[in-house]
Amino acid sequence: MNPYVSFSIAMCLVVLLSLGATAYLAVMFNRRGKVDLGEALAPLAELIEGEVDLEEARVEGRYAGHLAEGRVARAAEGPGRVFQTSIVDAAGGTAWERTSTPAKLDAEPPHVSFFSVDPNLKVSLPVDWDRVMEPILQPRADRYRVDYDPASGRLRFQRPMRTRRDIPNPEAFRHQLDLLVALGPMNRRAQGAPDADWVGGRRPGDADALPHHG
Repeated sequence: MNPYVSFSIAMCLVVLLSLGATAYLAVMFNRRGKVDLGEALAPLAELIEGEVDLEEARVEGRYAGHLAEGRVARAAEGPGRVFQTSIVDAAGGTAWERTSTPAKLDAEPPHVSFFSVDPNLKVSLPVDWDRVMEPILQPRADRYRVDYDPASGRLRFQRPMRTRRDIPNPEAFRHQLDLLVALGPMNRRAQGAPDADWVGGRRPGDADALPHHG
């Protein structure tokens, strides 16, 4: 056989074997990744008495009378992923978004932006953001976003994932949910919604009816 032909055949076999090995490793890494994801999401699903959806990388359930969700999503600003925690607390009104980004110098406060087509909403949401964020993250050092979508009635907290395994533990997830539950009445008052002081669809005096989430 022509040595050039033999060499070409050998190289083709090497390429085919390499492709096969690469495909096998990709499948194994994908399976391992799903196992890790399932193990990380399962305790969160238990907290909200819900279910894990591995294909969508999310958990859905209920918390303090609200529909609740936690999910891995692609970052809107560019490459990377974020973990989003949300509840449904419809208030109608206008969408808003608050983003906090760490300053380049430690001595400087973080850069905070608040966007809404209603300029009065920023003033109408009297939230001490640093204080309410302390159980969740380091307000001056971590990037995060809180937003409200009136179309879906969703209040959402999100922060970047440093690695693909950077999913909150149950305690951190609970703090995030508690933040959103507390923001619900504030947002409803700011939006001028009726029954602004209701929590989870219940009147203020119905504390005993609220599910325990401590």
